[in-house]
Amino acid sequence: MVDTLIVGGGPAGLAAARYLADAGRSAVVLEKRPILGGKLSSWRDRDGDILETGLHAFFGGYTALHALLKEVGIAHHVLWQPHTLTWAMPPGFSPRWNGAPVYEEFRFADAPSPFNGIGAVLNARYVFNHWEKLLFAKGTLPVLLGDHAYASAQDDLTYAEWHRRRGMSEHMLRTFFAPMALALNFTAVDRISAEAMLRVMAYFASSRNASRAGFLDGPPGPRFVDPLAGHVRARGATIATNAAVGELLFSGDRCTGVRTRDGRTFEAQNVILATPVHDAKKLLPAAMQRDPSIAGVAKLESSPVINAHLWFDRPISRFTNLMFSPGTLLAVHADLGMASPGYEWAEKSFLEACIAPADDLIGKDDESVIGAVMHDLAKLYPLATRRHLVKAKLVRIPKSVYRASPGAERMRPGSRTPVRNLFLAGCYVDTKFPASIEGAVRSARLAVDAVLAESRARA
Repeated sequence: MVDTLIVGGGPAGLAAARYLADAGRSAVVLEKRPILGGKLSSWRDRDGDILETGLHAFFGGYTALHALLKEVGIAHHVLWQPHTLTWAMPPGFSPRWNGAPVYEEFRFADAPSPFNGIGAVLNARYVFNHWEKLLFAKGTLPVLLGDHAYASAQDDLTYAEWHRRRGMSEHMLRTFFAPMALALNFTAVDRISAEAMLRVMAYFASSRNASRAGFLDGPPGPRFVDPLAGHVRARGATIATNAAVGELLFSGDRCTGVRTRDGRTFEAQNVILATPVHDAKKLLPAAMQRDPSIAGVAKLESSPVINAHLWFDRPISRFTNLMFSPGTLLAVHADLGMASPGYEWAEKSFLEACIAPADDLIGKDDESVIGAVMHDLAKLYPLATRRHLVKAKLVRIPKSVYRASPGAERMRPGSRTPVRNLFLAGCYVDTKFPASIEGAVRSARLAVDAVLAESRARA
């Protein structure tokens, strides 16, 4: 009998184990896969090359995540990029230019927030005219001033609807905000909740460096996941892989533990379900999911995502930052070979791209998907040809983060369930932060705080 059993060895589960150890509590983490990390996992293929579940940027506004990195002693693994957001746009995407790709760098000024962000848009050289910039500043002012209550009231609208109501241009919606929506939640701009988009804008406008991006100086497995797992093991936690939980066990009004698919039983005083929402649906009893406090678990849907990995024999771009590309399959991508030395592709391009939502592509064969990716990539970077491509690999995630459709934000459950000693963690839990590593870490803090509060109440 341990104090707390944690189902799931991703960022939420490992962070929860760390917070429990700080409180002097014992924990057992059960991960169904052979590797830890969840959506932040990485591994090597048969050639020894790195594959990842997803492309991840560590933004300055991820305060809980950066505090955790510092406490574990691995904050130095974040390589901060210039405070710039870069858009790569294909020829002919807009009637304003033709014949060649256009690269727009939105440079954030060294000024207090939100004026540094407003200045980045106002100083854009290629994409927007002066009238569009003025409409942007006027339209987004309530959000950029940090009005979270205003953002919360927009959940019934799509972002596209909200954008139009605020009088901003269709060109800015399609060029600037469409790839941002896909990067944020893998949901198209005309299908994502306005609240989800506006909350991110408000958080990024909350401090001077909130929107500045950093990459790990190597793959997340050895740079983040393994050190965090080692840290919690050193503090008494037990972590087991290949331990797929098939059933939650109950006695009366308590959750007594779990049974794994291979028949093992684990008992605990408390259980934290730190899984993706689609796995939580499978484990939580159907009757429990009808309770208003967690009814959203049954209703939230997940987006399919494909993470494309492409190795080239030379640099194909000059950018080391996070890239946004409207009108392509590569809405968000990064050249990690150029940006991060730990990816072992020095002075050549190793590009990762999130293809999402991948509803129409997830069932297609690899060659078809890679061909479509290369077709769009060549529009952005003329050197990205088959002649220079060394290798391409895809990682498919049929159910990734929850889909932030209109109404979804209010459906996100809290950390407590109707069972007093059963708690939820994961990036779908209502942390008032979008699905992200930051959201996962914040959910872990909420779940552990709830565990400790419940233990005090029982004492």
